[in-house]
Amino acid sequence: MGRLKQGLDYFPLSTDFMHDRIVRRVMKREGDSAFTVLLYTLSYLYSGEGYYVRVDDDFCDELSDQLFSTDNDTVRRIIHLFIEYGLFDSTLYDRYGILTSVDIQRQFLFITKRRSHRNIHPDYCLMADEDSQELLDKAAQDTVAQTGANVTQSPDTVTESPDVATFSSDIKRKEKESKENILPNPPFCKGGNEEKEGGDFSERSGGVNPAKKKTKDLTQEDIDRMQPPADGCPRNFSGLVDNMRLYRIPPAEQYAIVVKSNYGEIGGNVWKGFGVIRGSGGKIKLPGHYLLSVINKSV
Repeated sequence: MGRLKQGLDYFPLSTDFMHDRIVRRVMKREGDSAFTVLLYTLSYLYSGEGYYVRVDDDFCDELSDQLFSTDNDTVRRIIHLFIEYGLFDSTLYDRYGILTSVDIQRQFLFITKRRSHRNIHPDYCLMADEDSQELLDKAAQDTVAQTGANVTQSPDTVTESPDVATFSSDIKRKEKESKENILPNPPFCKGGNEEKEGGDFSERSGGVNPAKKKTKDLTQEDIDRMQPPADGCPRNFSGLVDNMRLYRIPPAEQYAIVVKSNYGEIGGNVWKGFGVIRGSGGKIKLPGHYLLSVINKSV
């Protein structure tokens, strides 16, 4: 029996793609070749596993061989810039050497909504459980509305089955633990009074604990010196800070977003919020306020 199709035959590209801040930022540093490398990478990603691609020496060699004036080192440097600026998830790249993101995984589930087998590996899953379930429910409703009855199954187009898109119970467990977890560096104290919790921040990072400062006194250096708790929870704290700095979010709002998002926990609603901001084409004028509203909806 042949292997069931996993990759996609196509992937959509927003008309605002060229205006994305991250894309423009990398192109400004690396030139037009950065856009070509990104398109090739996305094509490999969606046509292969469908929601991720593994980046190794063979991948970079193959990609550079297809480009006229771009060598292996340039390909690798451009990819690392896209990771650094948050277009791809940096934690999964560091841990597994793969390129993926919340938006890519959401697109994969939406396009393959008629397939009976479209698994996302639990270790690679960035989507919150409620997001994935919402997509599955919508896909099931669309299938019923379009067919009205059972349809003939084929390898690529089949009726939805109850076990579609398997998500490990580990994802649910981690989400539950994150909600119950008491974070270090607690939120601001009323009136700026100091609390004892998180008091070792100064010793650990050489700075003043943001939890002990008034909101208006926080600086970008305070945010950059923050460190996520070492509790084993999967996070992308560096990517969270880089994205907030990219959208010029004030330090006070950054601190609130860091704490409320559990230091950029993977799969949290904060990443969904960044996806909406990137796709808005600059229409969201207060990105910090928007992210906090998205995070508060899940609390």
